[in-house]
Amino acid sequence: MGSSSIGSLRFISLFLFLSGCFSLEWDVSNFPNPTAGDYKRCNMRTTSNICDPDEILTESQRYRLNHELHQLESRTRQDHAPDFCQKKGITAAMAIVKHIKGNSDEAIKEMANQILRKWTLDGQCHKSVVFMVAIDDRRFWVARDSRVPVYAQEFTQIFNSQKQLFQQGEYPQALGNIIQQTWEKAISKQGRAEVPSGDKGAVDDRGGFGPVVPPSPHDIIPRPDGGKKRGSLLPHIPLWFWIILVLIILPILCCCCCLCYCCCCRKGGGSSNSPRRQGPSDIESGGRGPMGEGTGRSSGGRGGAFNNFLGGLGGVGLGHLAGQLLSGGSKRRDIPASPGYQGGGAYPAAPFQPGGGNAGSDRNAGAGGKGLYPTVAVNDQGGGGGW
Repeated sequence: MGSSSIGSLRFISLFLFLSGCFSLEWDVSNFPNPTAGDYKRCNMRTTSNICDPDEILTESQRYRLNHELHQLESRTRQDHAPDFCQKKGITAAMAIVKHIKGNSDEAIKEMANQILRKWTLDGQCHKSVVFMVAIDDRRFWVARDSRVPVYAQEFTQIFNSQKQLFQQGEYPQALGNIIQQTWEKAISKQGRAEVPSGDKGAVDDRGGFGPVVPPSPHDIIPRPDGGKKRGSLLPHIPLWFWIILVLIILPILCCCCCLCYCCCCRKGGGSSNSPRRQGPSDIESGGRGPMGEGTGRSSGGRGGAFNNFLGGLGGVGLGHLAGQLLSGGSKRRDIPASPGYQGGGAYPAAPFQPGGGNAGSDRNAGAGGKGLYPTVAVNDQGGGGGW
């Protein structure tokens, strides 16, 4: 009885071991996709970019690496780029298994590239990668899309720098370092933008364009409140002159204008003792009588026109004179007499800087002259290796 029980247990254990080995052999046909809703088989609570169906990592390690994958995309964004695909970062996913079907470098390379094509992480801009590691097979590979600015040989070099951690079983640390070195490699390629044709600019320390020769001072309009104050447009007038002008000269001028206005009104009013009635012709002609008649009317019209002229001359002339003198000697004294100044507190437009606003003049230069990493399509199978 005891020997039969032991034999049964051995048979069950062998069956479970074989069935477990069979289920651990992954290929692209049976591997779950965590980005499309099959995240539970990947041991994740919601859609994610990492799949660990064999539970090689702990839950905290999986979520930590998933966070790093999202950070890879955000850190490789180029917000200063001119179009969407150049602005977008590198989308990344990760597959961690014990054993893959084939157990060879060619097998893991093929499976990683098949997952990249099947999951379509970035079908529009083609800037996505898939990190894949087979622990029991001791192999690692990175499959890349054509416009990822990190290439096959560079991924192989990144893996080789972390090979010792894989050998020590420090898989989370090694994978995290590979993700970090990927975005560091991409960002390092932004560097300096190319000098546009014509030698109109030079590259500064920040990767942008700057003028070779500083702009002429005549091309820059200073701010009204900045820099050294200029002299007044009018000569300096002492305070006693303004007191005399306001208290003596202006009242005398006003009195003279009033006297002239009153005299003209009396002359115009006494020139016609018999007012003329308005006839039908006045209604048709807007109040104007026929030429040659109504001498009293014509005399009165000349008096009214003269009155209006003197009144307008006195009001406008004195007001304009006082306004010019007061404004010329106070607030507008420090405003530069530059033809480009707009007035009203508005500052003029900034002077033109060569190379800063030529959108499309350089593919590797973004807004403000900042450099961009290359976006030319390069097709390869990715990089990696074994340990």
